Amino acid sequence: MIKAVIYDLDDTLYDFVKPNAHAQRKLCEEAERLLGVPAEVFEQVFIESYHAIADLVPQDVRSLLQEGERDLYAMHSRSLRLNYTLEKLQKPLLPYAVDLYNCYWEDLLESIRPEPHLTETLGWLKKKGIRIGIGSNMMARIQYRKLINLGLAEYIDFAVTSDETMFDKPDPRFFRRVLDKAGYPAEECIFIGDNLKRDYKGALGSGLHALWYVPERLAADKEITPDLHVLRDHADLPAIIERMDS
Repeated sequence: MIKAVIYDLDDTLYDFVKPNAHAQRKLCEEAERLLGVPAEVFEQVFIESYHAIADLVPQDVRSLLQEGERDLYAMHSRSLRLNYTLEKLQKPLLPYAVDLYNCYWEDLLESIRPEPHLTETLGWLKKKGIRIGIGSNMMARIQYRKLINLGLAEYIDFAVTSDETMFDKPDPRFFRRVLDKAGYPAEECIFIGDNLKRDYKGALGSGLHALWYVPERLAADKEITPDLHVLRDHADLPAIIERMDS
């Protein structure tokens, strides 16, 4: 019997790629206006900052990661990434780190919309008494703001983010926190996400049921094999749960 459904957020509950591209372009244009740094130069260093921050994490912390993994919650912080970028470009940290941070997120938050049929499906889960959670490799505060702006706050019972656990999916320690908050054993929970390794295989590796979310816009870049359990449309979830429970 399925008692909890846990969703990834970005590219699962809404399309992240287009809003992110637009917000990042606006961020870099604002940096050019404020700092005189060409937008393409600022963007290049900002992109570099993602992995550069990981390299700055002390070795004794990195040693806690699973073999082959390097992602830690600090890499997702736009504040830290802007800090690195401004230092690298030898520009003042303040007030620009705050101004540029707000520029990016306000643009993205204004443009995001829920995936098709998502709110109807969340309403169905609520009526069934199934707990709804979020499990996201991001920072808690901004993920909460996304859920509010998407109009989904009323449906969410709990959330786990990588700054809470320190570890990103697919680390089992992340999924253990998810199960703690869900309040049910792994076999009574489903995890749904767009990333095959982090969401789908990570959840399966921790004993949860899993669905790989692959809507039409994401399908071209995915290699889908018959052994994978794929969710094409959020509207399909009720039928999947009913089959599992029968």
